[in-house]
Amino acid sequence: MDLANIEVFLAIARTRSISKAAKTLFVSQSTVSYRLKLLEEELDCKLIERGRGQNQSLLTKEGETFFPIAERLKNIQYDIVSFKEVSRHPVISIGCVESMGLYLLDELYNDVIRRGNRVKMHFLLNNNERLFDMVEGGQLDIAYVMEPLRQKSMSLTPFFTEQMILAASPELSFPGNSVHPSQLDIRDACQFDWKEQGLNLWYEHWFNPKELPYLKTNSPPLAFSFMKKHECWAIVPHSMGTRLEKEAGMKLYTLKESPPERICYRVTSKTNYQLYPEVIQYWDREVSRFIRSKPWLTMAAEEKDEGD
Repeated sequence: MDLANIEVFLAIARTRSISKAAKTLFVSQSTVSYRLKLLEEELDCKLIERGRGQNQSLLTKEGETFFPIAERLKNIQYDIVSFKEVSRHPVISIGCVESMGLYLLDELYNDVIRRGNRVKMHFLLNNNERLFDMVEGGQLDIAYVMEPLRQKSMSLTPFFTEQMILAASPELSFPGNSVHPSQLDIRDACQFDWKEQGLNLWYEHWFNPKELPYLKTNSPPLAFSFMKKHECWAIVPHSMGTRLEKEAGMKLYTLKESPPERICYRVTSKTNYQLYPEVIQYWDREVSRFIRSKPWLTMAAEEKDEGD
C-alpha cells in the first residue's frame, strides 16, 4: 500500500477538504483526487463522500473505519523507513550537562565527524536530574553528569576529574599565576549557580552571603557571553577557562584554596536493551582517547559501580 495515498486520505479526513489537503501536502488538487481514487480502488470501497455544492469532504462509514488503520499504517511505514536508515547508519544518543557539551565535547564530535564517522550521534544537553530520567526512559544510551544520583537501575561510574580554576578579565589581573580567595571581590564575580555541593560550599566559606556577585546564573552560554564583555572573574572548569582565554582574552590562574575537583560520571541503564553495543564501545574508545589527550583532565581510576 502506497504511503503517499495513505497520507492523502489522512489529510482529507483531517481538513475535510480536498483543496485544503492539497495545500497541506503541497500538491495539486488533481493529484489528491487521483491518489484518493487509487486508494479506494485498492480497498474496493468509497472512503470520502463529497456532495454536490458542498465545500466539505466527509468520511463514509468505511472511511471512518479505515481512518485509525491508516494512521497505524503510516506510522508503521515511517518505522520501516527509519529502520532502514538506522541499519545503514547506527545511532547513539548521548546526553551531558551544558558546560561539558559546549566547551569540551563539541571539539570531540566535530573531530569525529571530520574523520568520516558512519555512526550518527544525537547529542542532548540537559541538567543532571533530567539526564538520569532520559537514560532510565531509554531516550539516551549514555549520559555524563556532575552530580551522582544512586539508582539501582543505573550503572554509575566516575569518568574523569577536572580542576576548577580562576578566569579573570585582563583589567582584574593578579600578580603571579595563582590567586588566594581573599584577593577576590565577590562583587566582581560571575558566579555559576550550579547544584554542585563542593562549589557552593566554597563560595559560602570565602564570601559574605550579604554581598552579591556581579552576575549569578546557571547557564554557561550566558556567563560566557557576559564574561567576554565585562570586567569580572569566575570559578570555572579548566576546559571552559581554556575557551575564555582563547576567545575572550581572559587570564587563567590556579587557586591556592581551590574548590574540590569537578567529577564527571558516566551513566548507562542496566535494564534497557542496547540496539548497537558495538557503537557504545566505539564511542567509549573515542571519548576516552579524547579525555586522555587533554593535560588538564584526569581519567578516573576504575572503581566499583556506585549503582550497585
